[in-house]
Amino acid sequence: MMSSVAPETYLSLVAIDTIYASVDSVGSIIYSIGETPDPEMVWDTLDQAFTTITTSRQVLHWWGEDADGQVLGYYYKWSTDSSWTYTDLESGTFYVPIRSELDIFNFEVKAVDNEGNEDNTPSRIVLPIRNSEPTISFRYLSNPQIADIGGDTSYTFPTRTFNWDIYDQDGNETITDIFYTLDDTCSTCWIRLNGNQSSLTLTGLSPGRHTFYLRCQDIAGAKSGIAQFPDTTVLNEAKVWIVKPVIGDVLIVDDFPSDYQNITLSWYNSIMDTIVGENAYSMWEIGDELPYSSADLTANLNYFKTVLWYTAYINTEFQNDTYSDADASINNFVMGGGNIFVNSIIIQDSTFTWFPLDSMITLNPNGRLRSGRQIICDFDSVLNLSISHTISVWVQGIWPDESEFAEVREIYHMADPESGDSWQGNPTVCSIGQFRKSPIELSGKVVMLTLPLHDGLRPKLNGNGSSIKLFQYLFTEEFSE
Repeated sequence: MMSSVAPETYLSLVAIDTIYASVDSVGSIIYSIGETPDPEMVWDTLDQAFTTITTSRQVLHWWGEDADGQVLGYYYKWSTDSSWTYTDLESGTFYVPIRSELDIFNFEVKAVDNEGNEDNTPSRIVLPIRNSEPTISFRYLSNPQIADIGGDTSYTFPTRTFNWDIYDQDGNETITDIFYTLDDTCSTCWIRLNGNQSSLTLTGLSPGRHTFYLRCQDIAGAKSGIAQFPDTTVLNEAKVWIVKPVIGDVLIVDDFPSDYQNITLSWYNSIMDTIVGENAYSMWEIGDELPYSSADLTANLNYFKTVLWYTAYINTEFQNDTYSDADASINNFVMGGGNIFVNSIIIQDSTFTWFPLDSMITLNPNGRLRSGRQIICDFDSVLNLSISHTISVWVQGIWPDESEFAEVREIYHMADPESGDSWQGNPTVCSIGQFRKSPIELSGKVVMLTLPLHDGLRPKLNGNGSSIKLFQYLFTEEFSE
């Protein structure tokens, strides 16, 4: 009876950068990588050494043949392994644990047939592996863009989140450390983070100008270049980063970027100068985009007890306010006990959680709401307002979804329609509500006004005395609790 024949094993690999191996006069192995070797020496492969240099991420393919049966599987082993590993696959992706700039590894694989015979001469390859440097960069659009903030200076409050991406052609798994520092790149300034971390939120930042630096390091000790914000070489990003101090308990949020001369902001400033005092509140000009990280938006709101958020006075086609994208952060702020007043002219999304709506209508389908129209407050006629200049954008009447609130009530509604008016009845244009946080605790208060207070040129609701009386009521009666 003929003896069973052992299977044979074959191995393949695709790699880059030629490497030449030789032996010097004392028998030491030497290598020439990616360059023409010394012609006075004999250069060749060594012990079936693979003739190209590779990275630590290896994709290997193997197969076996058996003359008198079939191959069932394979055993493989790296030179760093103490035992063989069995597999029925014919390929694998491996991350070789390189710990120096250049290292040499052996890989062996042998086929096993259906009678348990193993290839007595495993297929073997010698891999010279050179470590590659990792790279790190800020995530696309995660830093403020000049086009969005309307200038080259980014202003934040004392919280700022940075997001980044890392890459190493040896495999991102080889990146073991992230390092950051603020304002100073001295050798002892760097603070270590885990290599799998992709963001960092800085809190308690001191007021003034700052620069954030970032780099990473792989398992072999290779460091990336330094990424920084601001970076004057990045054309589209802000060139200066300034942290503003938190002043007072009130924040004015300017969500009206097309008011280039900040006339509306100045008007709100005058209101708050009267109510809480000069230099006793903070301002935040959002621009065209909210912060990349919602953590920063939430933190900005939570520095304050009361937020006044006004939006743009422009045609729907060019609407660029951002309050609808801040839905979750506004809701968290209110549920945390904060009070917010939102003057939103055109409601683009009625599904926001911080002020659920049952329904709404457009008061002026023709795009005009003429002066003299009365805005009625049923519980205090002193608060009545009227339109002082024609409103030339579409505005909505709203009906809150009362089932979603613990308490909700109307502050203003439109007076009975006059000739040429399109609405019927008395649509609500301003409501206040609270949510139930627990059986005995309510949220902060949220107020929505859909008629514009200011259009960037002039006040719109000062026909029956200044609309400052609305804010005096809110701050003395509603937001003072």
